[in-house]
Amino acid sequence: MSCFSRPLALLLMAAALSGCGTQPASLVSEPLQPGPQQPVAYLVGSIGPQNLMASPAPNQRLLFRKRGSAYGAAGVWIGIGRETPQDVKDPGGAASVFVLPLKPGDYEFYDFQFFSANYSPYMGTTYTSVQAREKFNLPLRLQAGKAYYLGEFRSLCLGAQCAFRWRDQMARDEAIARQSAPGMPPLELLPLDYRSAAPYILTPSPTSEETRP
Repeated sequence: MSCFSRPLALLLMAAALSGCGTQPASLVSEPLQPGPQQPVAYLVGSIGPQNLMASPAPNQRLLFRKRGSAYGAAGVWIGIGRETPQDVKDPGGAASVFVLPLKPGDYEFYDFQFFSANYSPYMGTTYTSVQAREKFNLPLRLQAGKAYYLGEFRSLCLGAQCAFRWRDQMARDEAIARQSAPGMPPLELLPLDYRSAAPYILTPSPTSEETRP
């Protein structure tokens, strides 16, 4: 857990250990939450396993932080325990749509996490955390009064190697996001160069039909 900001780590740990029920797919550190009369920028996307049977962990996170700050936010999928809403269900897989209301400014998408907690009567509870070995850094400039769509991130694993497949599912995810944020401005796709995030984030080739589902 020491690989990312301590305030966000504590926020994520509390969410992971808070028992049964449901929790939102969106986590934002308190200093980054806009007040009632303050400007707001929205960051929207979806996350979850492509295949539940081959899922690397029941708790998956995309990690963001304010540049120059220790505070961050996360888009989360949880499939066991205190589940996030399973907004997308398809053959074999699932995903949750996250809506992060943030104070405008410069942020960065810098890491992901696969997190597991396993209990043994002999060992007690043990925790496993997998993150990027070489951190990527994708800058995000979020302006007040705008809503940005990051994309769909579906986790895939081959043996011990895991990655996210990126796709543009804006029309689908915007309809789901508006159920929790009806006053959100129209989404606009946030173009990021995911080549710097390889091999952790995989994008379709320019000729692929999946470029615009």
